Amino acid sequence: MTSPILLIAEREFRTYVATLSFWLSLAIAPLAAGAALLFSGGYPAPSPVWIAGGDRQLTQSASLALREAGRLEGRSFIFRHDGEKLLLSRRAAAALDLAYSNGFPLSPSGRAMVDRMIERDVARSQVGTAALVVHENSAQNGAPPDIAMLSRLSAMIMLWLTLTGSLGMLLQAVVRERANRALESLLASAPAWEIVTGKMLGVGAVSLLILAGWLGSAAALSFFVSPEAGLVPAILAKLAEPAALMLDVLIYICAFAFYGAVTMALGALARDSAAAQNMVRPMFVLLLVVFFVALSAAGKSTMSWLIWLPPFTPFLLLVNFPGSVTFGSQAILLGLLLLAALAIQSLAARLLSISPAGHQIFISTRTKPQQLG
Repeated sequence: MTSPILLIAEREFRTYVATLSFWLSLAIAPLAAGAALLFSGGYPAPSPVWIAGGDRQLTQSASLALREAGRLEGRSFIFRHDGEKLLLSRRAAAALDLAYSNGFPLSPSGRAMVDRMIERDVARSQVGTAALVVHENSAQNGAPPDIAMLSRLSAMIMLWLTLTGSLGMLLQAVVRERANRALESLLASAPAWEIVTGKMLGVGAVSLLILAGWLGSAAALSFFVSPEAGLVPAILAKLAEPAALMLDVLIYICAFAFYGAVTMALGALARDSAAAQNMVRPMFVLLLVVFFVALSAAGKSTMSWLIWLPPFTPFLLLVNFPGSVTFGSQAILLGLLLLAALAIQSLAARLLSISPAGHQIFISTRTKPQQLG
């Protein structure tokens, strides 16, 4: 015999999968990712380069020349020690040699342009015979974009959008039973905790399918473009890493369990759809606050203590991974989030078995439901 939980979950899943909004949600993901790739095609990711040798003035002249040559070739550069090397060395007082590494991202004509620009600058400034010192030039172009952090922010935004949409579906699933007076009949067939669990599983499966569509689209598109082709392909490639995908799904499940239980508890108190909207409005305001806190806390430790508060946990875990939060701390945080979700789900089941008048509905599995009061 099929469990009531699975029957309720299947009914909710079929109800929402049959809607046009569900298919639109699935279609938005590949369309958005494809559009991002299309419109980012002319903006390749910055190429890391390293200028070694030379004094401050020579290094600055070389960096300016590289930027100008790169602009003409449709390239941009970031200056850091792990990039392709341009070595400046002086053979004599009036001779400066430039040595490019084999993979330096500049054409022969672009390199010749850099040579002439440095030669011009040296002639204008009348550089003497000061010894050349090899050093890293990392302050000329600012900090390079953090691809890993941008991918985590993208994952957090996907989670937030999917979660807020699915919570609205879950709220309607609860209020629908109360509004059409089908709750008492449903309680006669299954305990309240099975109803709560079934509805959360059904709507959760729908939202997880939508999230899988978003993440799957990013992973699929990353196979067709090289990460070096631009900033968006680099973000998609990082987002499509198996470990990152598994973490995203796990965090989303825990986030939905917590916020879904809160939604069930608030929806169980409402008499109709209008009352339900008023009930959950503070929760959606909190979700908005959490979203902007996560954006501002990305890569920072100033608000790291908020990660221990369940409403903030899943979002801050995403933007901080794999940074300051250790694997053990992540496991503890997700465990605490699930425990909080179970406690709230138990409360939601108790509230669901209470009639709008405030009386407990005692259900017998052999007889029709009776309301005492």
